[in-house]
Amino acid sequence: MDLSSFLAAVFSTSQAQRLRETPSTSLLIPRNQAFQRLGLLVSGHLLAPSSKGDLENVIFHHALNTVEYAQSLQNGSQHTFATLEGTDVKFDRFANGTFFISSSGGWAGLQAELRLRDLLTQTGVIHELSDILIPRSVKLTIGKLVKAAKGSTMATLVNKAGFEWILNGTAPPEGSPWADDKFSSAGWTLLCPSDNAFKEYNLTQLYSDLVGVKRIVAQHLIPTPPLNPATKGPARPTYNNNRPLIFDDATYSTLHSAHSAYGDIIFQQSSDGKGYVVGVKGSQGKNVEDGWARVLAWGRSTSADGTGGVIQIDRLLVPYQPSRWTQYGGPGAVGILGMFFICMFFYGVRWVWRKDTMEATYEPIGGFGRDDDDS
Repeated sequence: MDLSSFLAAVFSTSQAQRLRETPSTSLLIPRNQAFQRLGLLVSGHLLAPSSKGDLENVIFHHALNTVEYAQSLQNGSQHTFATLEGTDVKFDRFANGTFFISSSGGWAGLQAELRLRDLLTQTGVIHELSDILIPRSVKLTIGKLVKAAKGSTMATLVNKAGFEWILNGTAPPEGSPWADDKFSSAGWTLLCPSDNAFKEYNLTQLYSDLVGVKRIVAQHLIPTPPLNPATKGPARPTYNNNRPLIFDDATYSTLHSAHSAYGDIIFQQSSDGKGYVVGVKGSQGKNVEDGWARVLAWGRSTSADGTGGVIQIDRLLVPYQPSRWTQYGGPGAVGILGMFFICMFFYGVRWVWRKDTMEATYEPIGGFGRDDDDS
């Protein structure tokens, strides 16, 4: 039963019979928790009816085209093995007795711990994996992850704002502001409100305001530099590298940051400790009810060497514009108060000076004598 999710995925494709009948194979089957650790949006895409091709490639990437028993893996010198999908997986042994498998694709640091089981089948042997492997033939674009996040409305906004190339996982158009060196090596992370988050908005009015659409999309797009690959080794938590970004008290600049002092976004742990929230940094409101959005799910893309991805949130982050009082009232009041104190200071100086000059002076009765004058 610990392997039932992967087996159900196998039987949902049209290639189950081929996998069952192909002789001399070693199946590396992930345990059930692996789908959740992959990132709900990635697993949601792979298990969608429209993604059968990607799912089949992932399944065959877990099938070695040779029979490899535990003893040969433990004592052998071979480090790469061909799969039925057509690419290789890399096998690593460590001094403490643990084994890791690296996939041919996915993102940097994507590995799975291998548990040698030697479960015999009619065509070979089965071993267990802690995580799912992604071959390089599977392209996890932001567009695919947005679809898995039920973000068709957000996808429409992104297209209308001229960022369709981000959804497709292609390079920015030549001559665009995003084609310079600053963004050449960066991936993109999209905060994607689900379609339910737009129920309170008039979509016709929203789509018609192209300037507003661009501001909204820019507020939800984060240029994401390549993350440092996780340290290889048995102590590395393989299930912690499925996030496009770090969520723990982290601040990121968005494309809107270049045009607004309130363009940055900040992630924090929710007050109930059961997840994360994200909001516009510096805006008013300190909890979910005051404009923060709750993080629902996420998935990493394989574009830009696995940098970036999609984070599903439960509400739209409207670009923050402070009120006139916030912008001008406070500074104006401080200026008026400062002028008042300056005036009071000079008034006091003038009063002291006038008092000194108007004080009575004294001389001896009869005036000063000659001796006094000489002295």
